[in-house]
Amino acid sequence: MGRFVLKRLADAILTAFLVFSFVFFAMRILPGDPVIAMLGDRANAQTIENVRRTLGLDQPLLVQYGRFLWGLLHFDLGQSLVNGVDVTATMLRHLPYTIMLTLASTVIGILIGVPVGVASAMRPSGGVDHSSRLVSLFGSALPDFYLGLILLIVFGLKLGWFPLLGGGDTAFDLRYLVLPAMTLGLLKGCGLMRLTRTAVLDVSGRDYVRTARALGTPERVVVWKHIVRNALIPITTQLSLMIVATLGGTIAIELVFNRPGVGQLLVGAVTARDYSLIQGGLVLLSMLVVLVNLATDLLYVVIDPRVKGA
Repeated sequence: MGRFVLKRLADAILTAFLVFSFVFFAMRILPGDPVIAMLGDRANAQTIENVRRTLGLDQPLLVQYGRFLWGLLHFDLGQSLVNGVDVTATMLRHLPYTIMLTLASTVIGILIGVPVGVASAMRPSGGVDHSSRLVSLFGSALPDFYLGLILLIVFGLKLGWFPLLGGGDTAFDLRYLVLPAMTLGLLKGCGLMRLTRTAVLDVSGRDYVRTARALGTPERVVVWKHIVRNALIPITTQLSLMIVATLGGTIAIELVFNRPGVGQLLVGAVTARDYSLIQGGLVLLSMLVVLVNLATDLLYVVIDPRVKGA
């Protein structure tokens, strides 16, 4: 077990290093000069050169790269090119809003997708099966921002049950969290519903399931111990993909609900051409994706210990 964990941890560190390096060099080959974008076209050459020297952009690329990696080791993402604020502190201020939205929508997706998917697979071609497949198909085709606008108009504007826009005083303010979390959770639940149904149907036809039923094992035990548990590997994979997609999908939802998360911060940074803030946001989101993938690999071992030998 320890060897497996160390191997996966080493893989995660290597992946993070490659992703961070890609982000750094990708930002450097983008067209345009970040200093000119910050100061404007009318800035004189001396001012541009002074700012470039202050920010360390006049140094060789490999020196900048070394400083970038050294900063990452110390959780230092640099300073904003636009207003000079600390990028790490800015990201940590906005990150809880994105994490809470991701976690809440994931829980909603699980509570909807897994039970309905299991019920659908247990009675193929039944009423629940037909209804869930129709809802899943509709949800998969519906854009998340469009559903968000519908929920915002109905429950925020018409009924007045929830605040229209904003994130509240803290990321844990449920009044501002419900609508955006429901938007993402309902749509992610539709995809999870379909995947759960397929996985459960596949496991239901296995020999050990038929043997358990032939031995008179109670159906409840057969379903949850023999079928659902063995279907958890593909479901867990889908969950990790759902979390990763949600981290990226929060950008549109945060804009719709004016939620002050990392997604909205990145959009503002792109608009202002704040390269340091963009780079910091991409690094932070990449780190979260790597951590999600690492947690998924470790969860596989808990679900099925045979994965250690794979």
